[in-house]
Amino acid sequence: MRPHPLFRLLLLSFLSACGPAPEANAPAPGGQTLPEAVTMMCDVDRRAGLDPEADPISVGQMRSAWIAEHVTNPDGIELRTMLSVKGAAEQGAMLRAEAKKTGLARCALADTLEEDGTGGLSP
Repeated sequence: MRPHPLFRLLLLSFLSACGPAPEANAPAPGGQTLPEAVTMMCDVDRRAGLDPEADPISVGQMRSAWIAEHVTNPDGIELRTMLSVKGAAEQGAMLRAEAKKTGLARCALADTLEEDGTGGLSP
């Protein structure tokens, strides 16, 4: 006796859901990798044409807006969210640690945040 076609469809759906999880640094389908996202965050002032010496609150808001618009990697978005609830100096240290993990030798935003203690990302 042959299995019912619906049974085969359900079995196929179930088995395909059990596939391997994607790699953490793999890009989202058609998207950016985590290292690319962190690079964009570290270089936000230059890429967005921001003056880090301007009003710290405005700069922080403009950094946040630019990153929200350009960082599309899910892990990068999670990092931005976690950074946004910390003070500027702590954001700098956390961003620097993530940059090192992803292979970046330098992170301009981390330098600025740790030096000034102002202009951090906002939620």
